[in-house]
Amino acid sequence: MKKVKKLGILLVALVVLGGLGFSIFIGKQVFEGFSNVIPREETLRYAKDYEKAFDQFAQDKDLEELAIPSRQKDHTIPAILLKKPGNKNMAVLVHGLGGTKTSLARIMDIFLDLGYNVLAIDQRNSGDNQAPYNTFGVLESLDILDAVQVAENKLDDGGKLVLWGESYGGASAAIAAGRDDSKIDVLILESPLADSNDMLDRELKKIEKNQGIPLAYMRWTGDLYTRYKLHFSFKDINACQWIHQVTIPVFISNSDQDQVTPPYMGEDLYQTIPHDKKRLYTAQGFGHTEFPQKERETYQRLVEDFLQANL
Repeated sequence: MKKVKKLGILLVALVVLGGLGFSIFIGKQVFEGFSNVIPREETLRYAKDYEKAFDQFAQDKDLEELAIPSRQKDHTIPAILLKKPGNKNMAVLVHGLGGTKTSLARIMDIFLDLGYNVLAIDQRNSGDNQAPYNTFGVLESLDILDAVQVAENKLDDGGKLVLWGESYGGASAAIAAGRDDSKIDVLILESPLADSNDMLDRELKKIEKNQGIPLAYMRWTGDLYTRYKLHFSFKDINACQWIHQVTIPVFISNSDQDQVTPPYMGEDLYQTIPHDKKRLYTAQGFGHTEFPQKERETYQRLVEDFLQANL
C-alpha cells in the first residue's frame, strides 16, 4: 500500500513538473515571437532599399551622427541630427516597425520646412540600435526620452520641441509622453498602434487555429515569462494606458483604409487623452502610413495649423 501511495505521489509530481516545464516552454516561445517581430538584421536589409534616396535627400543638409547613452546603461541609441539654417525648434522622430532612423526622409523634410531641426533615432532592435527585443514601446519609450533630453539641450532659446511617431513608433512615442512630457511641447502620432495586445492576439489566434494551443493559455504563460525576463506585463503594451497621462497638445492622423493599425486605434488613443488640446484627422482612401507620403502638402498644412494653434 505504501509503495502504491509513493508511486501515486511520484506520478503527480511528474505531471506537475511536466506541466510547469511545458508552460515555461510556451511562455518562452510567445516571448521570443513578439520580442523579435522583425529582427534587426532585416531592418538593415530593408534600409538598403531607401539608402540611396536618403543620401540624395541629405547631401545638401547639415547632418550629424550621434550615439546617445541609454539610461538603461546597456546600449547606445544611434541617431542623426539634421539642421537647417534659421530653424530654432526641434522635432524628435520615431520610425515604425521595420524602419530605421533614415526611413523618414519625407517627414524630416516637412519639419525642416516648418522651422524644426530633426533628431531621428533607431528604435531598439532596429537599424544600428543593438539593444535586444521589441517591446511594443515599453522600453523603446525610455530611449525616446533620452533622445528628447539631447534634443532639448540643442534647442535655441525659446525653441519648441515636438515628438512625432509613426505606427509602432507612435505607440513608443505615446508611452514616452505618458511617462514624462515635461520637455515635450506637442505630441504628433501618424497611424499609431494603440493597444499592442490586439496585434499580439492576432498572431496567437493563428497559432491556436493551427496548433490547438488555447490563446488564453499562451497569453498567460507569455505574460509570466515577460514579467520574469523584462519586468513588465502585457497590460503595459497598451499605449492607451499611458497616453491618458499626457498634458500636452496631441495631433493624431490615421487613414480609413488602414489594415495594419485600423482607424479605431487612433480613435481609442484620442478618446483616452484627458484634455481638449487634441485633434484626430482621418484621411480618406489611404492605407497604412500612406497619407503623409501621397498627400504631403495636405499633411504638412494640418501639422502646421495644429502647431500654430497650440504653441
